[in-house]
Amino acid sequence: MTFQVKTLRAASALPGKDSPFAEAVKTGLSKTPKTLPSWLLFDDRGSELFKKITELDNYPPYVCEAEILNACKQDIADLFANDPLALLELGSGDGEKAKILIREFIAKKQDLHYMPIDITDAATRKLVASLEQSFASASLKVTGLVADFFEGLRAVDDDGQVRKLVLFLGATLGNRSFPEMEIFLKQLHDALNADDYVMIGFDLMKHPKLIYEAYNDPQGRFSDFNLYMLDRINEELQADFNKDQFVQQAQFNWNTRAVESQVISVCEQTVTIQALEQTFQFKAWETLQTERSYKYTEEEIDWLAERCGFHTERRWYDSNKGYVMQLWRAC
Repeated sequence: MTFQVKTLRAASALPGKDSPFAEAVKTGLSKTPKTLPSWLLFDDRGSELFKKITELDNYPPYVCEAEILNACKQDIADLFANDPLALLELGSGDGEKAKILIREFIAKKQDLHYMPIDITDAATRKLVASLEQSFASASLKVTGLVADFFEGLRAVDDDGQVRKLVLFLGATLGNRSFPEMEIFLKQLHDALNADDYVMIGFDLMKHPKLIYEAYNDPQGRFSDFNLYMLDRINEELQADFNKDQFVQQAQFNWNTRAVESQVISVCEQTVTIQALEQTFQFKAWETLQTERSYKYTEEEIDWLAERCGFHTERRWYDSNKGYVMQLWRAC
């Protein structure tokens, strides 16, 4: 079988003065309050730092999804038995959770084409290499796509004959507000054929103290990850952020029901970004939001699925009932 990587990212998607990266930084730092999108964190180094977060014992998306997938892998494989399957993963990272399903599909001799889609080149190549090492003798085809989600989906050969199962794991959708989620899911629906499937994870609303503890780890991995945003801006846009003058903190906002991760300026300071030919003022204790992670009720999730053209076929929970993975069918 074949194991390959295709790079689809346009040159304009790469960092530089006129890139989306630069525009996002300029727009975000000009807002009140200052806010930057979390996708700015995910280059090769940022992905490595995030991987360390997933290794924390109490980080819900990774721990709960691994538990759920190990429990339901046979159900999933049985559902797609006997027909060729294209398994697409949005934001695949190291692909460890997808491998749980891949092993089960291979054990049942499924005709499987796995396509991890991720914006990080190094992570995608590492994943494809690890799959080739582990499954070279199996009936598995792998095509890694270095692209954003919809670039990757558009690049999939689609004659309508092979059913698709899209994995969207890690509660990644929860980084978007409810209106943003709706827009994204409608775009995802439009990229699929009727009777294609999406398997998606949601971190449910729970006791706020548990949420706080999960995002303020004593090891400082969330701090390292969020403060890396400043390093990346320094490197890509010739800025002079001093990380020693910022601290990271995550808090739960009851009004938005989101964990909001922020880096906070500990003093009044001016940051110069040469590539933008612009300076930005920070007051003492001014916040810069770097991430949001929304928590939802099941009623909200069901409403969202129906509104965006999906029917909920199955749902699975972790042992504490604080996390749910749902299987949606495109109608």
